[in-house]
Formats: sequence, structure tokens, C-alpha cells
Amino acid sequence: MKKNSHYDHGRGAQFNPHNKFLSLAYEEDANYTEFCYQNDELVHAEKTQFTEVYPKSIVNKVESPDVPFSWSINPYQGCEHGCIYCYARNSHEYWGFSAGKDFEQKILVKTNAPLLLKKKLQSKSWKASPIMLSGNTDCYQPIERSLQITRKLLQVFLDHRHPVGIITKNALVTRDIDLLSQLAQQDLVKVVISITSLNENLRQKLEPRTSSTSNKLKAIKMLSNAGIPVSVMMAPIIPFLNSEEVFEISKAVSDAGATGLNYTTVRLNGVIGLLFEDWIHKNYPERADKVLNHIKSLHGGKLNNSEFGNRMRGSGVFAQQLKEMVRLAKKQYSLNRADLNFNLDHYIKKPTHQISLFS
Repeated sequence: MKKNSHYDHGRGAQFNPHNKFLSLAYEEDANYTEFCYQNDELVHAEKTQFTEVYPKSIVNKVESPDVPFSWSINPYQGCEHGCIYCYARNSHEYWGFSAGKDFEQKILVKTNAPLLLKKKLQSKSWKASPIMLSGNTDCYQPIERSLQITRKLLQVFLDHRHPVGIITKNALVTRDIDLLSQLAQQDLVKVVISITSLNENLRQKLEPRTSSTSNKLKAIKMLSNAGIPVSVMMAPIIPFLNSEEVFEISKAVSDAGATGLNYTTVRLNGVIGLLFEDWIHKNYPERADKVLNHIKSLHGGKLNNSEFGNRMRGSGVFAQQLKEMVRLAKKQYSLNRADLNFNLDHYIKKPTHQISLFS
């Protein structure tokens, strides 16, 4: 498929790479447009299509030893945020779509997710164990403003007094402070805000439809002031794009009220490497080769290493330097206080009173 020479500033990926599971390729309609949310504002951009799907289950077992949760829920497949580096892009191919623009423009909506969660938490075999919202795609991506599937999921967790973790790049999470604060009072929730850069120009190019960094910092402050445990994921760190911001970001999130900080380095698995190479050459041609070569240095000479234990942080000299910088930054700005032991004793399998999911 040909790459469009026009640069769409409302999207991260600029073309649809071929889906390895399909024998046919196709061309997209460049005139298919609408208004949508970008950087928390309504803008004109290529139209996003939403399709309701009805899975038979919603709680997924997490097999990766690199992830601190054993279970996850993703109410949406695909993500409007459009982060060019997102590892979840490849999963869109299993649904018959491309990992490129399709991932941002063709979103599958799991409308029955709250009912499936309720059924799972009431099943005889289920034992309380923290479940992560957004294990693959963001549960607070823009369409959540109107659909409120994530909010309904939080109500189910609250009804059952069940522990839940959230990771998001969207300040929309503050809409649900009423539910989150009730969960926090019983040690049942932890929120992680993902921040990539304080440089707004870079942020808009890397992740065009996430909340602005200033709004993410405001969200951290609001959550913290409401007594909700909140930490920050500095992710991903990309050599010579945002790698020099470790201390600056650490200070900003600490000032906002975050109690912990973690990080990952960029890993360009599958066709994401192809998408990122296209993106970096179009946006930062003068340093594209330098950035790509240093990413390869993190992963044994490749753009990605899927080996458990190394894939999230990388290895080698540059990886060790990043690790040391983050360690020092966490110490300097008191970001080592994020440990939370979820309380599993509050779990109620069948609540006597529940607020309607559709109220």
C-alpha cells in the first residue's frame, strides 16, 4: 500500500501497513472526516468508526511476568489516542484490521463489559485479585466521555468491594473521582497516569489525542487531593526525544502529588517499528537515524526485543544509564511511596444492594 504524502496531524500513524493475517490490502478514503477530541479540544479530523461487539468474557488472564497484575479488562479494542509507539497496535490485526490508522480509526466497543464483570465477580470460582483497567488499550480514550463503560465498570467494582488498578493517558479519569474516592477509602484502587513528555509539541506528535501534559498534571493533583493513590508511568522513554526529561518530569509529578514513578523504554514490536520509522523521519528527520540506532542499542541491535525481563527496560549501556537516572530522580523527589497493598478482605460476591449499571 502507498503511504500518503499528506501528514495528518490528528493521527499518530500515517498509513495502514499490511495485516499479516490478510491476503488483500486496501486504500483508505482520505475524505472521510468528522469532529473529534484531540488534546482535550474538539477538532476536525478523519472520522473514527465505532462498532459494538459482544464478547463472552471480559476479564483476561495476564501471562506476562513484566506486568504487576494477574488480570486485566479492556472495554475498548483499538485506541483513538493514536500513540505512535503503542505496543497494543499489533493486537488489532487479530480482528482483521491494520495496526496503523485502523487502530486509531476503527474502535471496537465492548458494550456488555459491565454485565460480564458483574457475572465474573459473582461466579463461585472467582477469588478476589486486583484487576487492571487498560492492560492493552486506554479505558479513558475520548469515546468514554459519552459511552461511560469504564464508569459502569468502576461501579461494579465498588458494589463488590473489589480491588482495581487503572492506567491512563487521559485526564477524563477525574470525572469518576466520586467512585474512585469511595474505592480508595477501602484500599481498593490505585491510579497510574502515563506521561511521556513535558514538551507539548513533542507530546502532540507522539500521542495526538491524549490529554495535554498540563491537564495530566492537574488530574494528578485532583486525584491526590481526593485521597486517591496516584503514581506516574514515564512511558515510553525514547532516546534523544524525551530521555533528557527524566528529572524534569519527576519534579513536576512530585509537585502535583504523585507518590510513585516507574518507567519503560520504547519497544517497537511487530509492524510498529515500520510505523515509527515512518513517523520519526517525517517529524524529526535530522535526528531520526540517531534515535533509531539508540533504540536498537537497547534491544540487542533490533528495534524490539520481546524477551521477558528485558523488553520493558532494554539492556546495555544506555539502558543502565536510564535506570540510574530514574533511581536518582525517584530518590530526589520522594517518588518511592507508591506501594499499595490492595485490601482483598472487603470483597462481596453478591452485594445486597447495587446501583443500576444504567442509571
